[in-house]
Amino acid sequence: MHFLMKILFAAGGSIGHIAPCIAVWRAVEKRSPDASAHFVCSTAMDDQTFLQKEGVAFTALSGRRVSLFALPLMLLQAWMMIGREKPDAVFSKGGGVTIPVAIAAWMRGIPIVVHESDAVPGRATRFISKFARSVCYGFQNGSEKLKVKSEKCFPSNIYTGNPVRTDITLGSRERGLNLTGFSGSRPVLLVMGGSQGAQTLNDAVAKHLDELLRSVDIVHITGVGKSGAAEKSGYWTRPFVHDELADLYAITDLALSRAGAGSIGELAANGIPAILVPLEGLAQNHQVKNAEAAARSGGCIILKQAGLDTELVAIVRNLAEHDEIRTAMSAKMRTLHKPDADVAVAKILLAAAAERCGVS
Repeated sequence: MHFLMKILFAAGGSIGHIAPCIAVWRAVEKRSPDASAHFVCSTAMDDQTFLQKEGVAFTALSGRRVSLFALPLMLLQAWMMIGREKPDAVFSKGGGVTIPVAIAAWMRGIPIVVHESDAVPGRATRFISKFARSVCYGFQNGSEKLKVKSEKCFPSNIYTGNPVRTDITLGSRERGLNLTGFSGSRPVLLVMGGSQGAQTLNDAVAKHLDELLRSVDIVHITGVGKSGAAEKSGYWTRPFVHDELADLYAITDLALSRAGAGSIGELAANGIPAILVPLEGLAQNHQVKNAEAAARSGGCIILKQAGLDTELVAIVRNLAEHDEIRTAMSAKMRTLHKPDADVAVAKILLAAAAERCGVS
């Protein structure tokens, strides 16, 4: 499919929203080399830093959350930005910035494709689905399907899986070991808390660091502006990684993570068994639902936050000592990954854009 077209990608407030957009865009580029893209994110530095490192053009809308007070200004910014960029289709991934973008796109008659990564749709997805062309889902079983009201929404309610950047699975174990200085003779635990709720995991790791290091080497991604423990033998920490992440996945035998859909998707793509600590009470309790849906595969274990202090060390020790358990969990974790999710969404986006452009 070769014709001039532009896709607008809207996501913000979490790298878990933005990274899948990059995955879909790379798939669009392969299928339609003449296409172009523009991204819309929040003013959060994590959002902007990630997009800068990916080398894509973007606009940051003022305000991280939509409110009756903030919406008029955000809607005006979105209206002007869409008028300037003239997209042929909009991909809405999640976060407050997607609401004004979707409203402005709808007012201009631009088709909208929504993707919901989580097992339970967020408020933005629920709202935008009312006038979207298509709604795609990341979880095959356990996702709450929305009733798409627009008569023009076809196809709708499509299971595509969660798009994951291809290069995130192409890491080098050798580079990962060189980066961290680990010998590779012991299991490696990767700790990452995402952009929300990381500090509680960081505190638990710092408190029990010496006990954990008896069983595993640790890679600890603390999150920007958040603290972990002082570096010591067997413990490597950074606030944020980008290009190095694939190499760190390549040396990881076990992960301790929150239960954002993006994190689960990347761990599944790499077949990494996980201890998921869902952040409870956040946005329709979606992390709990994600963790429950993922745990049904057998590839991960759910650890409630209240049990971090008393159960974490024992769980890590047991998994570190039993290679056969981790191997079985790894195979089951991979069942959560749909390798062609990025392509499936790209095809839907291209079809929407072609329809608007009058290309059959």
